[in-house]
Amino acid sequence: MSNDIYFLAEFSGGEPARSAQELATGAAALATQSGGSAVALAYGEGAEAGAAGLGAWGAARAIVLGDGTGPAVGYAAAAAAAIGEGGMALLAPATPNGRDLASSLVGRLSLPAFGPVRAVRVQDGVLRAEASTLQGTFVTISEPVDGAPSPAVVLVLANTFTPEETGGTAQVAAAPAAANDAFGAAKVVESHEEGKATINLEEATVIVSGGRGVGSQEGFATLQELADVLDGAVGASRAAADAGWIPYQLQIGQTGKVVKPALYLACGISGAIQHRVGMQTSENVVAINKDPDAPIGEFADLFVVGDLFAIVPKLTEELRRRKGG
Repeated sequence: MSNDIYFLAEFSGGEPARSAQELATGAAALATQSGGSAVALAYGEGAEAGAAGLGAWGAARAIVLGDGTGPAVGYAAAAAAAIGEGGMALLAPATPNGRDLASSLVGRLSLPAFGPVRAVRVQDGVLRAEASTLQGTFVTISEPVDGAPSPAVVLVLANTFTPEETGGTAQVAAAPAAANDAFGAAKVVESHEEGKATINLEEATVIVSGGRGVGSQEGFATLQELADVLDGAVGASRAAADAGWIPYQLQIGQTGKVVKPALYLACGISGAIQHRVGMQTSENVVAINKDPDAPIGEFADLFVVGDLFAIVPKLTEELRRRKGG
């Protein structure tokens, strides 16, 4: 087993996804700790031409799995061949494509896996990751386990690493030839836009989220105005999604998405454990709620007791003023 740190690097529209930039920086930092190299497994539209550019964020090498618009799982055979006997870790983004490709590799190669995680490091030659539990605490998981195959697959939350450009260039190679399989024949036959949400919740640095206290679909329009001023995204608790006020793809929590923004602004959300598990890794939590005893007040960095419909419009107005319009 080598000490290299592999990472999945998705390309779309000829450019690397933000997740690829984040994981390149993270893999480079871990490779420094492990004594290996950061190695990208690049795939998607523009991967062949853009793989060398991943060196700007820390990748020493890049292996191109394929260049096209097919589903991520279609690159599983090439990824498995590229990994071979493997390095210390394979970092995968906690995105739909990242989850699909990573889970296929876990099954195909019988690899250990854990995540989503909020922190990763190499300590005393051992890979350690920090993940949150349903109870709101954090646990440290270590790999490799004696006798386990490698590399360990680590599903990484967005914003766990901050992309840092170093100006380097990655050495590029094509993935070793791999036998075709059923996944390789997969095609995207239909896709749908998610509407107003142009910012991926899992990549957003600011999220304005609403719960039962928002009261209606119209109430979410108020939150959207604040999110627009903050260049952020709108999210919701399950109660709001169940009520039909907002699409389910914007739901955050145990049965929704797990996010890690720099700022999470919770409006009219009680803070039940099912919601907390989806946003507790946020760097800063600000809550607005009329109930002074709402559970979210126990872990919010700033808890504002009051009517969100009196507070949010004034906050939006003040932020617009400060931004000059």
